[in-house]
Amino acid sequence: MSGPSPEHRAFVEAGIGIVQAVVMADGQYTQDEMTLFVKAQHQYELFRDVPPDAFNAMLGRVRARLQAEPWTALVKEWAAAVPATHARKVYELAVQFVAVDRDVGGKEPEVLRHLASALAIPEDEARKIFAERVL
Repeated sequence: MSGPSPEHRAFVEAGIGIVQAVVMADGQYTQDEMTLFVKAQHQYELFRDVPPDAFNAMLGRVRARLQAEPWTALVKEWAAAVPATHARKVYELAVQFVAVDRDVGGKEPEVLRHLASALAIPEDEARKIFAERVL
């Protein structure tokens, strides 16, 4: 099989899931979030090496799961697939999605708190990352 390894693909799908959990937490998918997601897909190292057809399939699976399963269990599952060396970057990316529309609402703060915990990011560090990007 050519392309990224199964482990890398699991990591990518986890990243997509985490981002989508944050995006869907406020009940709306804004144009700014959509633009940022496309930009991240092409620029962020986590997503870059996955062909578009595989990426779109992952996105479809993630969205279906988020609509059918409790987000708390999914975020925990996806966070477990993120290597510790990438935990902060994935959290920062998630915060970026909350910050893009400058309107923190719905379950976004709760999802971010849950995500920080699942990624083993200390509470004070998570607050600092949030404050730097949102406040």
